[in-house]
Amino acid sequence: MTLQEKVLDIKKKLRLNMNGVASTSMREAGIGYKLNFGVGLPQLKEIASETGKDPELAVELWKENIRECRILAALIYPEDKFMADLADLWVEQIEYPDLAEVCSMYLFSRMPGASEQAFRWIASDNGMVRYCGFLMLAHMLRGGREMGPRYVSELKDQAQAAINGSDLMCAQAATAALNCLGENG
Repeated sequence: MTLQEKVLDIKKKLRLNMNGVASTSMREAGIGYKLNFGVGLPQLKEIASETGKDPELAVELWKENIRECRILAALIYPEDKFMADLADLWVEQIEYPDLAEVCSMYLFSRMPGASEQAFRWIASDNGMVRYCGFLMLAHMLRGGREMGPRYVSELKDQAQAAINGSDLMCAQAATAALNCLGENG
């Protein structure tokens, strides 16, 4: 099966699992993807497990700019092969928190050099990039990853700045990361 045939096959599966009510609710909440099938994460995980890890297919799915295709891309890209330059490209294209959360949990926080990437991102001027950086750190800490004292200090400083800032999403993600350190914010 060619790459394009695989993409078409996945789109057929998405149509079969389409949830118009969920899609409409997201659109009304301001989540305006080019196309949104309203397929939930459990169904997407099932499709991803049937598909298997495939970096080329993941890149093609990401290019589709469809909510579910991008979520699937994050689920099927092999974490150990996902590199910083591609992460930088993808994170700049994330517009909505649901995609940021999935990418941060299932891909970004598990890639090689995730800590360094996360600390670069929490210092970004782009709110969505910062949000992903704090989410990555929270997931890594929840997963038992330890940080050296210098990183803990930097996280505390950046998180406090985010909490005192005007970006509510970043403040919440920063608080989550601090809570994973055992702090109360």
